[in-house]
Amino acid sequence: MARGQRGFNLPEIVIVLALVALLVGGLVLGSGLVAQSRIKSLAKDFEGLALAVAIYADRYGALPGDDPQAELRWAGRAKNGTGDRRISGTYESAPPATDPLTTLTVDATTGESLNFWWHLRLADLVVAPPPPVTQVAQPLNHFYGVVGAEWGALGFPGLAICAANLPGDVAIAIELRLDDGDPRRGFIRAAKQTADNQPLAASDATVTAFTAADKYILCQRLD
Repeated sequence: MARGQRGFNLPEIVIVLALVALLVGGLVLGSGLVAQSRIKSLAKDFEGLALAVAIYADRYGALPGDDPQAELRWAGRAKNGTGDRRISGTYESAPPATDPLTTLTVDATTGESLNFWWHLRLADLVVAPPPPVTQVAQPLNHFYGVVGAEWGALGFPGLAICAANLPGDVAIAIELRLDDGDPRRGFIRAAKQTADNQPLAASDATVTAFTAADKYILCQRLD
């Protein structure tokens, strides 16, 4: 006759439950460490870009993207800005798919927010993207959000760096790390998104508090 199947005894059940608890605990701890790492990385990106712009301005006497001497400095590799000490274009402006030397329009209303990255990369202040990504393309953060430059973003009187697609918990963590926690005041301000990489003009800049279920664009004043 076939033997009857033996069930788990109490010690075995305890061991299995302990292993499951360790696995779940490890997963939770791992996701928490990843989230903290991303928050620190994004905060450093804001700080690093502010430093890069300051170095460029001190070295060349102009804002990156607006620099009117770039073509002389990097002959055949750059386009001039207008030199009006402002940055035209928006943080999420779409870069041209082909050679920006022939396809990027730079004037008082458009182009300089993309030229911004080109000048910083030519000055070796920002890492260049690998081919075939164009030199004027904005970098992306860990949430596939555009990180870009825009003049007058969220009511700032000058240049700001904006990062999109940030979950609410990440946005508030960066806000508290670098500023005062208020999404409408200080050197970092926020707008709520209803679409990925949304233009600031179409986002909700009236938010007074962050919620975990929403995504945000954070902008840091540079001047």
